[in-house]
Amino acid sequence: MNGDIEVSYYGQSLFVIKSSSNIKIGIDPYNKFVKPDLPDITVDIALITHNHPDHSNISLFKGNPTVIKKPGLYYINNINIEGIQVFHDNLKGFLRGKNIVFKFEVDSIIFAHLGDIGHIPSDIVINKLLDVDILMIPVGGKFTIDYKKASEIISNFNPRIVIPMHYRTKDSKFKFPDTIDNFLSLYPDYKNMENTVRINKENLPEKTEIWVLKF
Repeated sequence: MNGDIEVSYYGQSLFVIKSSSNIKIGIDPYNKFVKPDLPDITVDIALITHNHPDHSNISLFKGNPTVIKKPGLYYINNINIEGIQVFHDNLKGFLRGKNIVFKFEVDSIIFAHLGDIGHIPSDIVINKLLDVDILMIPVGGKFTIDYKKASEIISNFNPRIVIPMHYRTKDSKFKFPDTIDNFLSLYPDYKNMENTVRINKENLPEKTEIWVLKF
């Protein structure tokens, strides 16, 4: 039996996943424009979905991590990682450029972080995500897909756990149209969780659950 994985959420699109062997993957570190008090985080691997400063402040991460910010296949610290190119808008990047979906496997659990995806992905991309267990997906709209498109993506492959991200809060500096409530109105059985959750392959839910991680 694999040990527990820790998934921690720090707001915006910033997550840290810690394996049972204590390898830490950090995703999309933000800058002080998002939060004036930056969290204290040490990671081994840093995944950057795109180069906007609220997602690519690598200096936030301590530990001199290996940085991945291009599409492709990687194998680092016994972890398989795939970066899949998509776009930050629905005009093939004309407005906001490119974005990377990161898919990676930690202790037999498959994760996907969609970054600031701005469109419904192609069938080719969806097919790459059919085996994803935990999906981190933006729901705030304007700069990304909105909550309705997020729900459409989720329905295409039914992950075990969905963690919404990148939505409007009381202290949001960015003018996201949608709060988390818009998304949750589609999923009344959602679960409120702490900012860090512990999971393993054996205790994943059988049917898709929406987990709202506080931060």
